[in-house]
Amino acid sequence: MKKKSLSFLFASFWALNLLFSQKTIELQSIPTPPDIKWDRPERQYFSQIWKTEVVTNVSKPTMTVHLPDPTIANGTALVIAPGGGFMAHSINSEGNWVADWAVKQGITAFVLKYRVAPTGEDGVAGVLAKRGRP
Repeated sequence: MKKKSLSFLFASFWALNLLFSQKTIELQSIPTPPDIKWDRPERQYFSQIWKTEVVTNVSKPTMTVHLPDPTIANGTALVIAPGGGFMAHSINSEGNWVADWAVKQGITAFVLKYRVAPTGEDGVAGVLAKRGRP
């Protein structure tokens, strides 16, 4: 009975580590220039243009911490800044999926969401259409 209790306790700690292994930290930044207005909220969606999950209208920078299992953590850290042409973040393919790979290698990963240009309600498609692109 004692062995089952100990196994349950270990499994509970392991599950809690996974549950709380990601934490988002709001970053302090310089004030927004007065001529730039984010009149739409931050939005995450699947972009038909890029065929991947993107985040647009990021006005408040954050970092999401991805921690490896303590038994394989090796003391290395990595900052990941997903691309997207300053209009969006390719948040999974160039951010979270890279972080997932890193934690499996024992590396602590920080996925950075930096400010991007405001894109309006329709996201990246509207900006590209204004530039004459499909």
